[in-house]
Amino acid sequence: MTHTLKNSFNQATLGSIIWIFLLANISNLKQNIPFTFIWNLLLIGILFGLVFGIIYPYLWNYSTFKASTNILISTVANIFCVFLGVRLYSIDMFNLMKPFWIGIILLTLIGHIIGFYFYAQHKSRQLKNELNNLI
Repeated sequence: MTHTLKNSFNQATLGSIIWIFLLANISNLKQNIPFTFIWNLLLIGILFGLVFGIIYPYLWNYSTFKASTNILISTVANIFCVFLGVRLYSIDMFNLMKPFWIGIILLTLIGHIIGFYFYAQHKSRQLKNELNNLI
């Protein structure tokens, strides 16, 4: 489990850092980028790695919490990641997003509920196929 989580953290962190660097380069072609902004991009990548490389895989693959607890924890982690990531990327973008925080939280919660429903169906189909193959 630790090896798998470490690998997924590394993949999510590196992938998100590359993705964010590419987006930042496209959106800031004619501007000088301060060195502190590069550290912010690295922090955003690490934040994405923690949430999508450790927290999500642990909650959905290894934990024994109830579904409602998994949904709540993953929603809170996702919201924290989004708001802190946007704040690190651009204060102006964060200020544009702030008035809509209730809608963002509700959409994130609804998305996690729907995602869990489909994930549970997928997992039950996988287990059914595995059990049928054993017979």
